[in-house]
Amino acid sequence: MLCFRCRLLLNLLLLLGVSTFSSGQDTPLSPTAQQEDFQFIRDQIFSVHANPFSLLTKESYGAYLDSLAAGLNEPLSAAGFQRKASLALIPLGDEHAVVSIRSAHSGKKGLADSVATNISYRRTGDVGYILARSFATRGGQDLPVYERCIDSIFAIIRRDGIRRLAIDVSNNDGGASAVGNMIIKHIYRKPYKTYSMNWKRSQAYLAKLKSWGLSDEAYEKAKPGEILHFSSGTAIPDKVPHAFKGKVIVIVGPRTFSSAIIFATLIQDNGIAPLAGETPVSGHPTHFGEMYSITLPHSQLELRFGVKEWIRPAGRGKVNKLIPDIPCNIPADGDFPMLVKQLRWQEF
Repeated sequence: MLCFRCRLLLNLLLLLGVSTFSSGQDTPLSPTAQQEDFQFIRDQIFSVHANPFSLLTKESYGAYLDSLAAGLNEPLSAAGFQRKASLALIPLGDEHAVVSIRSAHSGKKGLADSVATNISYRRTGDVGYILARSFATRGGQDLPVYERCIDSIFAIIRRDGIRRLAIDVSNNDGGASAVGNMIIKHIYRKPYKTYSMNWKRSQAYLAKLKSWGLSDEAYEKAKPGEILHFSSGTAIPDKVPHAFKGKVIVIVGPRTFSSAIIFATLIQDNGIAPLAGETPVSGHPTHFGEMYSITLPHSQLELRFGVKEWIRPAGRGKVNKLIPDIPCNIPADGDFPMLVKQLRWQEF
């Protein structure tokens, strides 16, 4: 595992090598505007993030931010400030955290446009293959569509007489974790252990919930800064008409992320099925989630990070990586028959 200093350098190189910005945001920001936006970021991190001191103490993190703020002493474009401000998020250890510049394409529909292309099925020989390329949704209205799509897939699998099934989330960057749960209930009929969770109470996120028309009595009654802890529970899968009774392997890869990581972790920690493939690069079983976002006052950059800390069913004692039970290479060209041929069904 890389030390914090090494990870800091690696992330610095990545941040400096990537710039995503749109025209109309290149008016230079004065040092005063930068300092005020940077202080805004600091206040948000310390008061709203689920656990800002998982890697550094409050004092060390504060000193690190002071050193970054001292360098904001000349006019910068929004893109230039974004690169420097992004460095403030590295010690969070939050793989979702980002300071971003809204592009002309922000808000446009992406993978969620077609549930059928996000979850698809085919067969190669006597092996069934489900490609779950995304769990993305445009909101709750897509969940019933996923439900019907997944039900239909397993009806076809039953018709095909498939006894070995590969479920591929190796390129799945996440979305709604409920979609992964829909798949689990079709391949596993026993109760299984769920994630535990810590939730940071803050006035900012309470206001965000209310703006969405949502409420949570326990959260609202808690004091600002208080951590609400929710222990791991037991999920009891709903009965489905076409439950799969054969062997299952779940495939993960370097790009498996977010709710796809949650799905694969539930599979592994509960012994539902073995994992095959490669360890995800950015995603981790225990991680921060439930995204909070806010616009910085001067630069109009968007700050985004998690207000909940999700802890894997196996607990913090297990290494925080998703390590496949059956290591194998993920074909770069998406050659799924070659991928399926690498799976060693006889080992379980």
